[in-house]
Amino acid sequence: MEEQRKRVRSGNPAERLAAALLIPAELSRRLRLLSDFQMARLLDEEVCPNLSLLAPEATVCVEAANRLRGAIPTAAYARRLRARMAEHGDHVLHAEVALYRAGIPFLQLPWQMNRFASSTLLVSDVTEAKVCLLRAGFGEAGCTTEFIHKQTRRTVRLYEDRTQFNSMGRRN
Repeated sequence: MEEQRKRVRSGNPAERLAAALLIPAELSRRLRLLSDFQMARLLDEEVCPNLSLLAPEATVCVEAANRLRGAIPTAAYARRLRARMAEHGDHVLHAEVALYRAGIPFLQLPWQMNRFASSTLLVSDVTEAKVCLLRAGFGEAGCTTEFIHKQTRRTVRLYEDRTQFNSMGRRN
């Protein structure tokens, strides 16, 4: 697409001819190889941003992308969504949000560059945190301090240390 844009603006008539005839044919051939999902992504990322928001073509482009995205089988889409959630540590985020909303102090252990490399949370009271996580959609995962996030099927571990939170000036 970028090659065609460049050649259309060329001062050379042969390059403008290639942009008008040869490149569109090759682009069409490559587009036919794309899945519906890939085509929707191409429309979202390459075509729509180059259209005026006020142009009716932009509306057509967005609707076409949405329709193509709908062609994905529901089960396959759900599997990909669950895998992506697990990759990004959504189970840890859900646990952190639940504990924060319940007013339970926590720290993630050990703290690393990738905050989702660890799913162990240091809490002031494991019993209180357990009740909180169970209410937030986690299930017990075998031991009393390990909980499984029902959507991602990834586990979060709790570790209790009251002294850590007392030294930080937080509640006991």
